[in-house]
Amino acid sequence: MVTVNYFAIATCTLLNMILGMLWYSPILFGTLWVKLMGFDYNKMKNDPNIQKRAQKGYIISSICHLLMAIMMAHFIEYTHASGSWFDGLKIGFCCWLGFTVTTMLPNQVFSKDNFSWLVTAINLGYPMVGLSMAGTLLAAWH
Repeated sequence: MVTVNYFAIATCTLLNMILGMLWYSPILFGTLWVKLMGFDYNKMKNDPNIQKRAQKGYIISSICHLLMAIMMAHFIEYTHASGSWFDGLKIGFCCWLGFTVTTMLPNQVFSKDNFSWLVTAINLGYPMVGLSMAGTLLAAWH
């Protein structure tokens, strides 16, 4: 039976949500991302349909981040990386490289006529930091 720290899992979920809010906000990359995607920031803030989609997006993101943290905690336990923050960091980064990049990059390339490496870097950077952070926290906080 695998033992995991559910408080650490909840913390990772919350931290990943905060990271996403900051990542795609004007504080970090939001202004550039909105411009590169061809969106109108004012329209996004005032359109009730976009607001409804955003609410669903936050709920789905929360569930996905929770599932990711649970799976990462199990993966760290299976690899015996518990107690070593650096091993957790490496596992988080390797999961990003092996699973996230290999699935998101082809989707990014085929998703728009005007493919942008900068948009791709922003979109891939968020899970890189999030998975690395989660791996570090979950391994250290066993």
